[in-house]
Amino acid sequence: MNCIKCGKEIPDGELFCVECSLNLPTDRQAVSEAPRSAAPQRRMQKPVPVRRTAPQMVGPQVQAPRRTGLRTALVIVSLLLAASLGFLAWQYGNILVERNRLRTRAAALTAEENHVAALEEQIETVTKELEETEQMLAARNETIRELESQLSGSQSSQSQSEYDLTTAQSQLDQLTEENRQLLTMTEDLEKELEALEDERDTLENALQQAETYREKADFMDSYVVFVEDDGTGYYHTYSCRNFLRSKFWAYSRRLAESNGYTPCPVCGGKP
Repeated sequence: MNCIKCGKEIPDGELFCVECSLNLPTDRQAVSEAPRSAAPQRRMQKPVPVRRTAPQMVGPQVQAPRRTGLRTALVIVSLLLAASLGFLAWQYGNILVERNRLRTRAAALTAEENHVAALEEQIETVTKELEETEQMLAARNETIRELESQLSGSQSSQSQSEYDLTTAQSQLDQLTEENRQLLTMTEDLEKELEALEDERDTLENALQQAETYREKADFMDSYVVFVEDDGTGYYHTYSCRNFLRSKFWAYSRRLAESNGYTPCPVCGGKP
């Protein structure tokens, strides 16, 4: 159904137009307005003219004018009753229309009050959420300040760490150079150690040979004597200073003594 005033479409069951607030007639209003619309038509009806006939002079009948006046009175009374009923119907229709309009307004006001109450609840909820959000925002701002403080401390620590890292890198370079020098010295010492080990091996071999020679010398000094061709008849040890080592014979001590040679008075023929 469309509004008769603005032409907007109105859903079924609505009591007034949402666009222009025109009250819509209900079934009771339609019934009550029907007599109101019919009442003016009754008021506007012209009285039926009464045809008056001339009295006939027939005998003694004289009651015709009385009946005509009665009809006129009845018509007038009927018209007055119809007008009164139409007026009452019109008043009753206006009362019903006004009551329906007031009911519609009351329903609209109730709906608006409910809507306002819902809006107030929403506002209260949003206010609480806003307060909670502000508290969360304050807590986050505090957290941000703490993080900024920690960041400043971290930056200071980072600067100190960079300085320490530079110092450590310098020390590392120095230690690396010292390590390289130590490696060079180690290599030189290893070479020197190898040379010393070779020399030690040589000395050990020489000592072994010397020990062998010493054993041989001890054996020679203990059991072998030398007789020179000098006509003295003495036999000498190898270490005797009178042993000239020019021309001699080597004997065992017993063999020399058995051949008549005697010990040298200088060395005594003993080592």
